[in-house]
Amino acid sequence: MTRKQFTFYRSFHESICSLPTKKEQLQAYKALCEYALNGKLPKQGELKSSVFAVFSIAQPTLNTAMKR
Repeated sequence: MTRKQFTFYRSFHESICSLPTKKEQLQAYKALCEYALNGKLPKQGELKSSVFAVFSIAQPTLNTAMKR
């Protein structure tokens, strides 16, 4: 499933900004966009645990939006 757009919430941004490095922040942005736009879940071990935590917090919101 591919989408053309998704809503990016302030809470996503704030969670990503709390990550300690720019590399982790970029990983989080990419993971959220890949999931929201292409339905691609990150592979096991692909993300650092801190990045995966941010993704996991946003995932239920993205899931709800995808159902609409």
